[in-house]
Amino acid sequence: MRGLWRAAVIVIAFLAPLALLVFVRCLAHIMRWQLGSPLLPGYNWLRWSHLYLTLGSALCLSLYIPVIVSVVKKKQKILLIPLIASVAFVLFSILLAPISQRVYLTQRIADMDAEIARNPTDSTPVEAKANAYADRGDYDKAIALYSEALEMTATPAYVLHDRGMAYMGKGESAKAVADLTQALQMNPNEKEFVAQGYNDRAVVYFRSGQYAHSWQDVEKALELGYQVHPGFLAELERKGYRQG
Repeated sequence: MRGLWRAAVIVIAFLAPLALLVFVRCLAHIMRWQLGSPLLPGYNWLRWSHLYLTLGSALCLSLYIPVIVSVVKKKQKILLIPLIASVAFVLFSILLAPISQRVYLTQRIADMDAEIARNPTDSTPVEAKANAYADRGDYDKAIALYSEALEMTATPAYVLHDRGMAYMGKGESAKAVADLTQALQMNPNEKEFVAQGYNDRAVVYFRSGQYAHSWQDVEKALELGYQVHPGFLAELERKGYRQG
C-alpha cells in the first residue's frame, strides 16, 4: 500500500510541472490580448506575455530537478518543493494579472492626459484614453471620450466602432448595433475593418438574443476571411446555426 502511495505521489509530482506549463501558456495567451504590464512602457502586451511565458516555462522545467532528486534519493519530502512552488506560482500569477492591468491602464490614462494637454486638437490621445477606460470597464467615461473624439477625428468610423463596443460592454445593445452599423457604412471598402465590424456586431446580436442576425453577420465575416473565434462558432452551433 505504501508503495502505491509513493508511486502516486511521484506521478503527481511529474504531472504538476506539465499542468503548470499549460496554465502558464493559457495565461500568457490572455495577457497577449488583454493585459498590460507596469514593468514595461507603452503597448507591451506581446513583450510582457512573452516574458511571462519564458520565465514560467523555465520555472516548470526547473521543478523537475527536485522531482528527479527525490526519486534518486528516495525521499518523498523533497517532492513538496515542486508542489508548493506550483501552487505559489499559480497564486502569484492570478494576483499579478489584474494588478498589472490596473496599473498599466492608470498610467496609460495619465500619459494621454499629458498628451491631450500638449495637443488639445488631436483626437488620437482622446481615443487612446477612451480605450483605456473601456479596458478598465469604465464604459460611461469611455463613451463620453469617444463622443468627444468623434467631433475631432478625420476617421470617425474607427471611433464609432470602438464606442459601439463600449456600449456593448455597458449592455446597451441597441446603441452598440447603431454605432457598429454606421461604422460599417462609413468604411465599406476596407476589408479587414468591415470583417472585424461584422464579427463584433455579431457578438452584440448574440448577447442580446438575436441569434439569426448574429449568424448572418458571422457568415459575412467568414466570407471576408475573418477568423471567428471557435468558441463563438460553437455557441452559435448550439443555437442551431452552423457552417455548411
